[in-house]
Amino acid sequence: MKDKVKKSLCVKVKALRESAGLTQEDLAAKCNVSWRTISNLERGLVIPDLMMLIDIANIFNTSIDNLLDLKLVENKSKVRLEKEQFLIEKLRLLSDTTLDFVLDELILLFKYFK
Repeated sequence: MKDKVKKSLCVKVKALRESAGLTQEDLAAKCNVSWRTISNLERGLVIPDLMMLIDIANIFNTSIDNLLDLKLVENKSKVRLEKEQFLIEKLRLLSDTTLDFVLDELILLFKYFK
């Protein structure tokens, strides 16, 4: 389970950081750690302490639950997780009208490509 948490967390932090337009140095400064710590976190080499998790969650306006999603299917690859996180972050940025359109299109896709 520890590896699953690290894998999920590293992908999410990197996706959130990039989506916000922050460098590793920028995020490190906001968390009062070195950029190496952020680099190691994004590569899955370390798990941050609770206070750093709280900082990261607050910086990206998300919850610790979201950062530590334990509902992952174990056989998902890192590439798959990155793609899912990318889509989630892009969907959050859409206006309500555009989101409705995207949802309608996805329903059509799911209807024909199960």
